[in-house]
Amino acid sequence: MGANLNMTKYIQNITDKIVQVVKTENKMLMHISNQKSNSRIGIFNMPELGFAYECGKQIMQNANEIFEGNIPEWSRETQLENGGLTDLVFSFNDGTKIAIEFKMRDTSDAYISDIKKLSEIKNNQVTKIFCAIVDTMEKDLPYDGRVRNINEDERTKELYLESFKTNQSWYKSNVYALIGLWIVV
Repeated sequence: MGANLNMTKYIQNITDKIVQVVKTENKMLMHISNQKSNSRIGIFNMPELGFAYECGKQIMQNANEIFEGNIPEWSRETQLENGGLTDLVFSFNDGTKIAIEFKMRDTSDAYISDIKKLSEIKNNQVTKIFCAIVDTMEKDLPYDGRVRNINEDERTKELYLESFKTNQSWYKSNVYALIGLWIVV
């Protein structure tokens, strides 16, 4: 029972750190955008793998706090038993793992594909998390159709969902970023 309580706390701490990374990066990019030389940049200018790497790095820089002294090994783009590479994996000495997939500004099919890939990990010692940053218009808040599809998938349980304004250069309308994290079963 204690291991499950610890994992629940670890998941909450990881969620908090990922959200902090998203907000910090968006704020930095918006600041650069305000300098007028690079107008209209925000969180979606960060590449998906760059985002995954930055989250892993920030989690490990704060590993004592996040994992309460139970420091895992961090690996990225790791082959698990699901037939594809998993963006981030944290492996603990007792054999438990946390596997995280990231998607940024993609299609509903791409999100569901990553959820399916995570759900195919049958090892019950692996906690699976899906993280998406969805580009959406204000009229589609609080839920974009892609987020609704994720929430309606029986393999997911929402951990966190929040939206914030960001800059971008591909639409004329204002865009919001929806950051969502889900446990995958």
